[in-house]
Amino acid sequence: MALYQGRALRADAPRGRRASGRASRVLRMLALAAAVAALAQVPWSALGRRWFAVEEIRVDGLHYLDEARVIRIAGLHRGDNLFAVDLERSRQALRLEPRIADARIERRWPRSLAVHVQERTPMMLVQHGVPWEIDSVGVLLPPLADGVEADVPLVVGPRFDRWPGGARVRTAEVERALAWVRALSDRDLELGGQLSEVDVTDPQTTALTLMSGTRVLSPAWPPARRTLSALRVVLADLHQRGTRAQELDMRFDAQIIVRPAPGAPPGAPGARSS
Repeated sequence: MALYQGRALRADAPRGRRASGRASRVLRMLALAAAVAALAQVPWSALGRRWFAVEEIRVDGLHYLDEARVIRIAGLHRGDNLFAVDLERSRQALRLEPRIADARIERRWPRSLAVHVQERTPMMLVQHGVPWEIDSVGVLLPPLADGVEADVPLVVGPRFDRWPGGARVRTAEVERALAWVRALSDRDLELGGQLSEVDVTDPQTTALTLMSGTRVLSPAWPPARRTLSALRVVLADLHQRGTRAQELDMRFDAQIIVRPAPGAPPGAPGARSS
C-alpha cells in the first residue's frame, strides 16, 4: 500500500495561519482603539494646570513701567499651563504698548515665564493737551499717570493733539528738536541737563531756554561742536562769576553775544569769541 504523503494537511495549514494572523491584527486594532478612547477621557487640561502650572513670572528691563502692568498687558497669569501659553501672542500684545519698543518671552523650567522688555526712553515733552513724551525716534508716549512726566526738555511750537499714542512723528520740527537734545547731551559737552525748553516755532532760529532761565538763540540746527564747546565755556564762566545772563546769541559767526540780566554786576561779559 502506498504511503500517505499528507498533502491535504499541508495544503490546509497556510489558510489556518492566515486566519490566525488576521484575528491578531483585529485584536491589536481593537486594543489600540480602546487605548485611544481611554486617553481621550483623561482630563489633560486639568492635569497640565496641576503639573505644569506657572508659579512665577519674572519681568526685566523696566525703568518706567511697573511689572504688574506689563504682565497684565501680556495676558499672562500665574496658574496657566506653562506649555499652553501662546508666547508670540503675548509678545505682540506687549509690542502694541506705545512705551515698549520690543519684548521677548521664554519658558523657564520647571514652572516659570521670563519676560524681557525693551522700553522706549523719553527724550522730550510735547504739547498734547497735557504734556506727553516722545522718544529718540519720534514715537509719542502717553503719560504713565495723570501729572506724571519725565524730567526732559519741553518742545515749544508744534502741537501733537491729533496724533495717537504710539504714532511716530517725523516732522521737521521734531527732527530739529531731537537733534538739539542729542547735540547738547554729548558726553564732551554735558549740557543736556541744563536744557529746559527747545523752541522750534521759527524755522530759521531755534531758541533754547536753560534751567537758569537764560535764553540761547541759535541757527535752526545745532552748530559745529566747536561753537557748542564755546557755549559750554561761556556758561561755566558766567557761573563762576556769579552772573546770570538774560540771553546768549550764537547766530553770528565766531562769537557768542552775552546779554546780562537786568541788575547784573558791573564788568559782566558782553561778547565772547567762539
